[in-house]
Amino acid sequence: MSTGPTLISEEKLNRFIVDVLAAVGVPQTDGAIVADCLLTANLSGVDSHGIVRLAHYVRRLENGSIKTHPALVFEQTAPSMGIVDGGDGLGHVVTNHATTKAMELAAESGTGVVSIRDSSHFGMAGFYILRMVKEGYIGIAMTATDKMLVPFGAKKAFFGTNPLAIGFPTDGIPVLLDMATTLTAWGKVALARVEGKPIPADWGIDGEGNPTTDPNAIAGLHPFGGSKGSGLAMIIDIFCSVLANLPWGPHINLMYGEMDQPRKLGHFVMAMDVRRLLPLELFKGHLGAMLAEFSDLPPADGFDRVYYPGQIEGLNRERRRAEGCPIDPGLYAELSELGQRFGVPFPG
Repeated sequence: MSTGPTLISEEKLNRFIVDVLAAVGVPQTDGAIVADCLLTANLSGVDSHGIVRLAHYVRRLENGSIKTHPALVFEQTAPSMGIVDGGDGLGHVVTNHATTKAMELAAESGTGVVSIRDSSHFGMAGFYILRMVKEGYIGIAMTATDKMLVPFGAKKAFFGTNPLAIGFPTDGIPVLLDMATTLTAWGKVALARVEGKPIPADWGIDGEGNPTTDPNAIAGLHPFGGSKGSGLAMIIDIFCSVLANLPWGPHINLMYGEMDQPRKLGHFVMAMDVRRLLPLELFKGHLGAMLAEFSDLPPADGFDRVYYPGQIEGLNRERRRAEGCPIDPGLYAELSELGQRFGVPFPG
C-alpha cells in the first residue's frame, strides 16, 4: 500500500458507501443520500466530514442506536413552519427530508422553517445549503452536538462545536459560509486520530486543562473569537436543542461515547425564497458584481488571491471530481477492513 494518499473516484466511493450501508440494512435510496452527503464533503476538501465517518455510522447502525428504517414524521405547525421527527434515523436522511419540506414551505409562503428532533449526526451542514441554493433559495442549517467547546472564561467543555451554514445562490460557485463555533471542527480531530497525526497545540485542551497536540487526549476545543464564538455556540444550541425540546450542551449523548444510546440530536433548517424580495436573476447579478469586486482586492503577503466563503470548496469540487478524492493510508486501511467484513471490496 502506498505511503501517500490514494486517489479514488467519486463514483467508486459512492458505490462502496451504498453497498456497505445496504449490508447493515439501510435502504438503497437512503444509502445514496448518505453517500452524496459524505462525498460532497470529500469533494469539497472537508475530509473531516466525509467517508471517514462511515465506520462509525456502521457501528451505530449495527447496535441499533441509529435506525435503518426510521419513521420520519413531518408536522406542519404554521404556513411557514414545521417539525420533523427523525425517529433516530441517519441524520443525513432526516435532514435531507427536512430540507425538502423547508423548500416546499418556502415555495408556498416565502420562508420555510423546520425544527428537527430525534436525529443523529448529519454530516457537512453545507450539503443541505447546496441543495437549497441550487433551487434559488437562501439556506440556513445548524446543529447541536455533544459537549466539546470550552466556553469563554470556563475551564471545561459545555457546548458542542455547533456548526452553522448559510448560503446564497449565484451563477457560479455559491456563497457558502460553513463553520464550526470552535477554532476547528471536531471532525478534524477525529480525522487526525484515524490518520495518526498530531494536531496544533492551540486547538484545545486535555483533561487537565493543558494544551495538547495528541488528538486522542483532547477533552475540549477553544471557541473561535473568544466570547463571540462561545456566544454563537449558545445561540445555536437554543435553536437546535431548547427549541426542539431536547437535551442541550453537556446533556447531549456523546457521539463516540454512549454508543448504545440514540443521539437524540436537534437540527434547524430554513429556506428563504429570494424571488419574494427580488427577481432571482437580479439578485444573482448584484451578488455577482459584489463577488467580482471582492475578488479584485489585492491579496495580502503570503496569499495568492482573496477567496469568498465557499469558493475554495467549490474549486475543490471541480478538481476532485476530475482527479478523484485522496484517501490517506490510515483511512484506506480502515475502509478496506470495513469492506472485508461485508464482502464489499474497497476500491483502490
